[in-house]
Amino acid sequence: MGSFSLKLPRYEIEGPRCAKQRLGVVAALYLAQGIPWGFATITLAALLAEQGVDAGAIGKLLAAVVLPWSFKFVGGPLVDGIRLPGGRRRPWILLAQMGMVATLIGLSQVGLASPDQLSAWLLAHNVFAALQDVATDALAVDVMPERERGRANGIMYGAKYGGTAIGGAGLALLIQHFDWSVGTLFQAVVVGSISAVPLLLREPDHDQSTKSSTTHWIISLGELLHSRPFWWTLALCLVIGLPSALLTPLANTLFVEQYGWTATSWAVLNGGPGVTAGLMGAVGGGFLVSRYGPGRIGILAASAHAGTMLIFPLCPELFHNKDIVSLTLVVQSAAAGAVTVGSFTLAMRVAPPVLAASCFTALMAMQNLSTTSGYWAANQMPSEPGTAWTIVAVIWCVVGLLSWQADRSAQRGELPTPSGQ
Repeated sequence: MGSFSLKLPRYEIEGPRCAKQRLGVVAALYLAQGIPWGFATITLAALLAEQGVDAGAIGKLLAAVVLPWSFKFVGGPLVDGIRLPGGRRRPWILLAQMGMVATLIGLSQVGLASPDQLSAWLLAHNVFAALQDVATDALAVDVMPERERGRANGIMYGAKYGGTAIGGAGLALLIQHFDWSVGTLFQAVVVGSISAVPLLLREPDHDQSTKSSTTHWIISLGELLHSRPFWWTLALCLVIGLPSALLTPLANTLFVEQYGWTATSWAVLNGGPGVTAGLMGAVGGGFLVSRYGPGRIGILAASAHAGTMLIFPLCPELFHNKDIVSLTLVVQSAAAGAVTVGSFTLAMRVAPPVLAASCFTALMAMQNLSTTSGYWAANQMPSEPGTAWTIVAVIWCVVGLLSWQADRSAQRGELPTPSGQ
């Protein structure tokens, strides 16, 4: 009798004919991140509140969700420096996906009556989810040609939004119509199914150009630190989160307390049309970035954001016009999404292959630091709305100029040639 063997198909993601495969891989992996995130931050938080769990316990749970993402830069050197059997990025993605599935199964066995255990499982889950994010970003840097990176970042960003919606609204409906175990196990099944994507992936062999010896790592780091595009991109990442974070606390108080909005109507505007516009701006901006470059789209989108903000200092009576406020907020959300995708593309561009995970993750951490700093400094903003809006509009102009300069310096050939190439 002849022997029987089962050979699974393996999908290439490198080369000009594999654009759809590349986008499909990164989108699926970002979808896997978004589902549990939406479940924890929307569905689970609401269920616990409905059960009478106090705000402190819910806050502890949400902190467990966010904490690993605040330190995900630690995973960069691991993914760059340690090569596991089976490829450079793929084994790390598979390991992280397995951990995500295992912790979701564990979560499904814990009831709502045990918020501390829920927090522990969510903390463990997000350690693996953050590691998956680092490895996925590194894979994208490795295989995405320059012309595709804008479009890819838009689709990646959009896929995570989609996963968040599934994990929020979708799982809430499942739990409502069935029970806790069905809803929570469903996300484990979906995330586990997505694990087939990296399992069937044939990762490109970059052994000749991405050897991860300590010497090569140090040389590449030195070249990166002498690269002007890197410093312009770093400056952009340190500024990009400031304007929205500086203004958000003041805007919430101002429109609800002084301009006749209810808390619900203001939340619905930001969470409905605002989020939708941000998603569309990110996806559409990604395609525009691929076509016209992150510098042009960055400065145009940031200028549009600043321009719509300056309407109010010039015509203060428009603060009372809810239609104008709604329209400008939608435009600003879309513009912010496009600028953000452009910044992702610039961060990918400056990351050398041997430092892909470390560099890109560190730059994304600087964006988080920028946002945190903006929230921390928000109480220093002037209470007079026209002045505050003008300050934030100026910062958006700076964001646009930094996007333009980071792109231009790279186009002038100021990026280092990767060592070993």
